[in-house]
Amino acid sequence: MKLIVMVAAAFVTMLSVHPAQAQAPFPSRTITLLNPNAPGGTGDIIGHGMTEPLRAALKQPVILINRVGAGGAVGGAYVAQAPADGYTVLLNTVTHVLIPITDNVLGRSSGYTVEDFQLLARITADPLLLIVHPSIPAKTVKEFVALAKAKPDELIYSSTGVYGSGHIAMIMLARAADVNLVHSPFNGGGPAMTAVLGNHANAFFAPAGVANPHMQAGRVRALAQSGAKRAPLFPDLPTVKEAGYDADLTLWAGYFAPVKTPPAVVKVWQSALRESAQDAKFRDAMAKLNVTIDYLDGDALKGWYDDELKRLDREIRAIGKIESRT
Repeated sequence: MKLIVMVAAAFVTMLSVHPAQAQAPFPSRTITLLNPNAPGGTGDIIGHGMTEPLRAALKQPVILINRVGAGGAVGGAYVAQAPADGYTVLLNTVTHVLIPITDNVLGRSSGYTVEDFQLLARITADPLLLIVHPSIPAKTVKEFVALAKAKPDELIYSSTGVYGSGHIAMIMLARAADVNLVHSPFNGGGPAMTAVLGNHANAFFAPAGVANPHMQAGRVRALAQSGAKRAPLFPDLPTVKEAGYDADLTLWAGYFAPVKTPPAVVKVWQSALRESAQDAKFRDAMAKLNVTIDYLDGDALKGWYDDELKRLDREIRAIGKIESRT
C-alpha cells in the first residue's frame, strides 16, 4: 500500500511539472523573419543589416526569407496565420498597413487586417524620393507635372505594388496636380527601380535606400521627397508640398508579430530589436545608404502608430477608388 501511494505521488508530481518543462523559454530555436517583398527593397536592406545583430541578441539562428506576391499581401497573410509564438515575424514598411486599409475602404479582403498584427518596433522612417530616368527632361516637380499634362496617359511610373507606398504617393501627387499617369506595379522596390534604370518606366517614388546608390551614380535624377518637411539626409531636395501639391507620405519600416503573441515574447523581441538598432555595423550600413534609423517601441510607439493608422485611413478615404490608369 505504501508503495502504491509513493508511486501515485510521484506520478502527480510528474504531471505538475510537465507543463513547465514543455514550455521552453523564448527563444529556444530558429527564428524566421519574413520579407513579403522582392529582394532589393527597404525590407530586404533592413533585414540583411539586422540579421546578424538579432542573432547575437536573441542567441538563436535567425533566417530571412522572401514570400512575395500581391504587393506584400501574400506574406502578410502568411504571418497573420502563423502561430503567435514569436518564431515567425514580419518585416515590412508602411505598405503592410496600407494594403488592408485600402481594401477595407473598397470593401475587399486582403487576407489579413491591421488588427491581426501588433507592431513590435519601428526601425526606420524616411521620405520617398521622386526619381526619374535621365531621359526625362524635368528637373523639378512642376516641370514633371507640366510634362505629364502635355503627354496625358503617356508617362509611366513603377511602384512596389498596387496600394503600396510608391503607388499611393504617386496617386496623391497625380490627384493634387490633376494629371493622368500610367501605373506599372512590381513586387518590391528592387524590381521597380530596375524598370526605371532600364527606361521601361519614367518615374518612381522610391525608398531612399533603394534610390540613393543610383542617384549618386547619376543613373536617375531626384526631383522631390514625399515627407511633410525636408529630411536631414536630403536638405537640398524640396518636398512635393513645397512645389504646391498636397501629398505627404513617410516610408517607415518595422517588425510585426501576430496580435496574440504573448507579452513576455514581445518584451524579448523589443529588447533584441532595440539592441540591434544600436549595433554599430547596422547603423553604419544604413548611413551609407541614406536610411534614417528612427527607433520606437513601447508607449511611444503605440501613440505614434495609433495616430498614423488614423491619418492613413483619412488619406485613403480622400483618394477613394484607385483607377487603373493611375
